[in-house]
Amino acid sequence: MTSTVNENVNVLYISRRSAIYGTEYMVASMQPLASQAGVRILEQGGNAADAAVAVAAALGVTEPFSMGVGGDCFCLFYRAQDKTVHGVNGSGRAPQVLTIE
Repeated sequence: MTSTVNENVNVLYISRRSAIYGTEYMVASMQPLASQAGVRILEQGGNAADAAVAVAAALGVTEPFSMGVGGDCFCLFYRAQDKTVHGVNGSGRAPQVLTIE
């Protein structure tokens, strides 16, 4: 499988970060290996939510001091079926007796 992501070697400024560009989608995180995990998911037909989960899982390994299971979650997504934007604010502590219902 050929990746659609390329490294831009013609950047005119000095940076420690890799300058990456894509023609079909974009994945960004604080760790290039985690971003690549998201890209791979998209290349295999996954959607943005699938890619976000892959990035979060990879960040738990590549930067465990910044990310991990049980951390806060913020999400803003567009639902195409009814053309609405939804937000999730999963920050803060969860009550001990909270149930899924």
